Amino acid sequence: MKLIKGLLVMALVSAMAISCNETKKETSEDVKDAVEAVEGAAEGVEQAAEEAVEAVEEAVDSVGAEVEKVVDSAKAMAADTSAKKCDGKCSKDGKSCDGSCKA
Repeated sequence: MKLIKGLLVMALVSAMAISCNETKKETSEDVKDAVEAVEGAAEGVEQAAEEAVEAVEEAVDSVGAEVEKVVDSAKAMAADTSAKKCDGKCSKDGKSCDGSCKA
């Protein structure tokens, strides 16, 4: 009887050891899968951040080009208004280019 009980105990211990070993393998595989998922998500976030940076740089360049156009236009307008020729006659508002008219 003691021999049968001993064999049963050994069989139960072996079954539990095998079961724990399989659970450990499954857990290890689950952890590996989770790590791969996190790495994939990190790569996706990194790529999205790079695309966002590129979009911002393009927008800044575009705005910079538009600002340069506006500045050039303003300079051209200022040059046009100061380049008016004056023949010394008073204008309707009483001012002349050479300062000869008095209001």
